[in-house]
Amino acid sequence: MKPYQIIILIIQLIITTQLFSQEDRVLIRGEVRNDSLPIDNVHIINLSTNRGSLSNNNGGFQISVKENDTLMFSDIQYKIKEIIINKNHIRSKKLNVYLEFNTNKLDEVVIFKNKELTNPLGLPNAGKKPLNQIERKLNYYSQESTPIVILAMLLGQRGGIEDLYNIISGNRKKHRKLKSLMDQDETDAFNKIRVEEIRDHFNDDFFMQTLHIPQENINDFIHYCISNDIIILFEKERYLEMVDIFIKNEAEYLQSIQ
Repeated sequence: MKPYQIIILIIQLIITTQLFSQEDRVLIRGEVRNDSLPIDNVHIINLSTNRGSLSNNNGGFQISVKENDTLMFSDIQYKIKEIIINKNHIRSKKLNVYLEFNTNKLDEVVIFKNKELTNPLGLPNAGKKPLNQIERKLNYYSQESTPIVILAMLLGQRGGIEDLYNIISGNRKKHRKLKSLMDQDETDAFNKIRVEEIRDHFNDDFFMQTLHIPQENINDFIHYCISNDIIILFEKERYLEMVDIFIKNEAEYLQSIQ
């Protein structure tokens, strides 16, 4: 038998099976409504045959059933309803279905006050960290060089005299230094956390037995290797490259603490 003949035979068997399975069922018609209003696009599924239908614009539908079949009616806006087909349905070949609105009750509603409105309003600075007092002052100061500030003052440009005063008085220099110290403190705090995470990941035995680093010096040794970008490598999970850096720095570090 040729392949196409086998395919035709399979199709015929499927059709025949379906006809036999449906021969004792009848086609009934019905309407789906909410009060007096028809509901369209309701899914109607015969759970006994896994076959379905869909209500039209007038809420009408038709589907094949037999006695004791279970029909399920579902729509996202309405409660699911199941109906078991009885003799009266078969005899009249009609079925009127009424669905109730699906109302979801919330147990509790919590409202949080949103102090940051830049994201909801779509402003240009949305998502940016608010500036502290020192950062605001630095933004206020002119960042131009002293000769440019003097020239701006001589040309009578706005802010020229005030900018020159901030340079002469040392305000700009003082706040730059404070900002630098704050940035360094933030970096140190971040590095301290990462050093502990790196130590936990590699385990003390690795540093003590493989690299011969005394246990009390492990954190100091990791800090010693920070300039080789081990924190960036750690965040990218490039652990083999970190091991290579540790090995290359081992001898130099041990010599420095002797």
